[in-house]
Amino acid sequence: MDKMIIFDMDGTLLDSSRSITKSINYVRSKLDLQPFEVKEVVKLINEPDNDLPKLFYENKRPYSECRAIFEKHYIDNCIIDMDIFDGVKDMLEALKDKYQMGVLTNAYGNFARKMLKHLKIDHYFKEIIGSDDIDARKPDPKGIYYFLDKYKIDKEKAFFVGDSLKDEECAKNGGIKYIFVDWGFGEMQNPDVILTRENIYQIQNILQGC
Repeated sequence: MDKMIIFDMDGTLLDSSRSITKSINYVRSKLDLQPFEVKEVVKLINEPDNDLPKLFYENKRPYSECRAIFEKHYIDNCIIDMDIFDGVKDMLEALKDKYQMGVLTNAYGNFARKMLKHLKIDHYFKEIIGSDDIDARKPDPKGIYYFLDKYKIDKEKAFFVGDSLKDEECAKNGGIKYIFVDWGFGEMQNPDVILTRENIYQIQNILQGC
């Protein structure tokens, strides 16, 4: 197969908004800060230029300490309050014989692999790459280049599927087509394709038309 689809994870394949918020609020409780609502966390995470450590933890402690507290809580709890989005598994099943597939997420790789394995969809992907695996975060296109180079895929035959401005900018920066899913957390600017709950089962036909 000489074609590839790279998927974002949070907000695209699965809804992890509650588990992320719980872990952020766990850290905030240690800092005597008020908890965030889920919708606040989702908005902040998906805006491209936010200084998330400052917004979430207000520089109450060194970020390395806050991150360590978050990671310990999240790895223990990340699979408790998350769900796969309707239609995603059927979509992956329909695509598996025609496209190589991968995951590129700003989450740490060990979190992502644990979550996708728990949902029993990890086997669909050649690799599940987190920001720590490549030392880069979207919208930096380093992860896209990693997949294209390793699996020898031309840019014209690659797609990125995501739900946020970070994802769209990542795809554009990497020179590949962007498919926006409208069931996720974020916003879009100018995607090549919009995927909805109604047309998710026609994704093969949609991709062929790009």
